Amino acid sequence: MTPADRGAFGIKGRAGSLALWMALLVIVHAVGIAGVVFYDANFILDLTPLNLMLTAVVVLGFGNPDDAWRWALTAYITYSVEVIGVQTGFPFGDYQYGTRLGTTLYDTPPLIGVLWLLTLMGTLYWAGQWAPDRKGRDRSLLRAGIAATLMVAFDVILEPVAIRAEFWTWSGNSIPLRNYMSWWVIAFALAWTWRKAFTFRTNRAAGLLLILQAAFFIGLSLLPWKS
Repeated sequence: MTPADRGAFGIKGRAGSLALWMALLVIVHAVGIAGVVFYDANFILDLTPLNLMLTAVVVLGFGNPDDAWRWALTAYITYSVEVIGVQTGFPFGDYQYGTRLGTTLYDTPPLIGVLWLLTLMGTLYWAGQWAPDRKGRDRSLLRAGIAATLMVAFDVILEPVAIRAEFWTWSGNSIPLRNYMSWWVIAFALAWTWRKAFTFRTNRAAGLLLILQAAFFIGLSLLPWKS
């Protein structure tokens, strides 16, 4: 795993500190919630692509540049799965994306691959913390299971807000159980493959972002929106 003290973008000292950059993300998300509740939910939610790109820059900034091809490949694979899902209904069910996640290609926003990447990095971070390898004992399967379960839990939190915000819509306004099952299987496969077959390093920034985003979506689920 990339050490947190590497500094964002390789910057040493306070300017590259994890505390500074995570404080920035906390402020951005807090302003986002305040804007949805007190100002104009539609305006704030239209800024989602900018927020997603900012969080990606910060989290990947704490990563190792040697992993850039792994990040790109993970985002591409998950985006491709989403394209298949939108076009065929397999494996998630019948759903369509709106415009709030940015420009779409094949009716699917490429930024959804970035969201998958960030969430996978965050869940792998916590899986690594909770189930590290022990001497002579490979726990990659356990870590993959933890990461996949955390991914599904995150999706459960995300779905109500995403539907209300029109990030995507489900046919019949009903989320099929296979959506969550598919999330688990895909996340497990990616988590196990990357951690077992290759060196997929995550970092503390990704783990903290997962907590921040979960709190953000829980807040939006509980609070009223101003339109």
